Amino acid sequence: MTVQTFYRCAVWLPLLVPALTAVGVHGLGARPTFGPTVKLVQMLLMSGVYGGLPYAMLAAWATYWIDERPESEIRRRALQAPFWMLGAWIPMAGLFGVLSGRFELFLGLAGLGAVVIFPLGYAYVALVFMLRRAMSWVGWLATTPSSV
Repeated sequence: MTVQTFYRCAVWLPLLVPALTAVGVHGLGARPTFGPTVKLVQMLLMSGVYGGLPYAMLAAWATYWIDERPESEIRRRALQAPFWMLGAWIPMAGLFGVLSGRFELFLGLAGLGAVVIFPLGYAYVALVFMLRRAMSWVGWLATTPSSV
């Protein structure tokens, strides 16, 4: 597998994880009962519901953009990804505000989005970088990572 193929697949993790969480909770009935686990599951489900559409558009663009880029450039863009997601989220929050006719809804969703997007976004970036390193160690990628 090439580095570009790995990153093209990895860019879809923020949609895949909430989808698998939804299948586990709603499809298989695996409901968490431990406090912090319940909050994590709720956050993942809500990130899929509210952030799914803007992230899908961002991921589609990133999948196309990654083609033939050097890994250093892909990694730089990955570190910027939460900021790009916030830029994609703000118009969606604005749409919810306009449709509801309530400006405070826009402000609340935009603020909540910023609070959730950055820690969750950087958690996904860290996960991708760790997966990249692990796949290099087991020899599943064509090249070795450049200073991870």
